[in-house]
Amino acid sequence: MTADHVFNRWMRRSLVAFLVILAYVLVADVAIPMTPHAMVQRPVLAIAPQVPGEVVQVAVSNNQAVKAGDLLFRIDPRDYQLAVEKAELALKVAQQANDNLSAQLALSEADLRQAQVNAEEKVRERKRLQALKANNLVSQQQLDQADTAVQAAEAMVMAARQKREAVKVQLGDKGDQNLRIRQAQNQLEQARLNLSRTQVLAPESGVISNLQLVPGIQAQAKQSLMTLVVSGKEQISADFREKSLSRVQQGAKAWVVFDALPGQVFPADLKSRDQGVAQGQLSPNGQLAKPEDNDRWVRDAQRVRVYLSLEEPLPGDLVSGSRATVMLAGSHNGLIAWLGKQQMRVVSLLHYVY
Repeated sequence: MTADHVFNRWMRRSLVAFLVILAYVLVADVAIPMTPHAMVQRPVLAIAPQVPGEVVQVAVSNNQAVKAGDLLFRIDPRDYQLAVEKAELALKVAQQANDNLSAQLALSEADLRQAQVNAEEKVRERKRLQALKANNLVSQQQLDQADTAVQAAEAMVMAARQKREAVKVQLGDKGDQNLRIRQAQNQLEQARLNLSRTQVLAPESGVISNLQLVPGIQAQAKQSLMTLVVSGKEQISADFREKSLSRVQQGAKAWVVFDALPGQVFPADLKSRDQGVAQGQLSPNGQLAKPEDNDRWVRDAQRVRVYLSLEEPLPGDLVSGSRATVMLAGSHNGLIAWLGKQQMRVVSLLHYVY
């Protein structure tokens, strides 16, 4: 066999291999699409105090695992303790003021009753004088004086009634519905709430990361002082070309490999996908459209983000942001699925070496 025959044979073999690989790539891009644009995502909470003050204790260290409710740091509570005492005293003052108004109300009601009794007596006295005047036994002056006394007594009744109503308005509702008591109780509850907020607790279980906080720092309300990486709520985000997702259904199976864990393939499920990207978002900003200025015949493919959950717990040594490669099972063909898993093992080793 001549050298030309050997060369032609290898060329034919190379061409066949190229066509086979090309066909596999074209089929795999739809049947088992893969992307290296994936990473581990964990919720990251910025821990900030709700009240200002000096930090007097930091109860955790960097990279320490904490549980929900664990103490993270404490703010000087003395000012807030005094505020609670002040609010408690204000509540007692309000209660004493209500007791005083209640006593005044009872006294004004007694005065009103006395004025009513006096007015009734004056009316009866006038009636007696009117009967005597009919028989000319009393003078007109005495009868006029009786009329004046009745009017004065009725005025006293009206004054006593107005005084009682004024005290009622000042007193307001009785018991816990009293406005003065409710205001004092609200101030007390707010003071107690602020005091409880001097102890900053972990809202979720996780790991403290990049801790810079030390005692003595003057904390400001709602200013982040600590970062908590939440554990147990991990997910994988992956960006696929939109064409590759055309045959992928919700809940589809997937395989994930991590750059830090060569050779290990983790099964996963497709949870959801985004319904848009930033470039497709319309905002009423009052500006004109900016058409894309690109005359390239082959443009970059649009990518859509999807989210996956692993079927088994995520390895603990993977940090939030760890790079991964994801392959989706758009086809249920067993051979294609087997080839995809083998491809993922090779890709995992290559990414680890690279």
